Amino acid sequence: MNHKHDLQGEDILVPASKTAPCSICGKEAHYVEISFESPICSKECAKQMWKQYVDTQVSRKYKTFSDFL
Repeated sequence: MNHKHDLQGEDILVPASKTAPCSICGKEAHYVEISFESPICSKECAKQMWKQYVDTQVSRKYKTFSDFL
């Protein structure tokens, strides 16, 4: 079974038309992470961006009803 979606952070960077600060570390970014349309400097930072996104989604999934009162 091939789980290409498990490789988030790979093959999702495209060259940017201009540089900007990386959304994760602040270094000069020469790429755009296409899923988030964010400047990114490396595959490592792209992986960190996905990790933060997944961690945020998981924490939302497990909130209890009382969290919203």
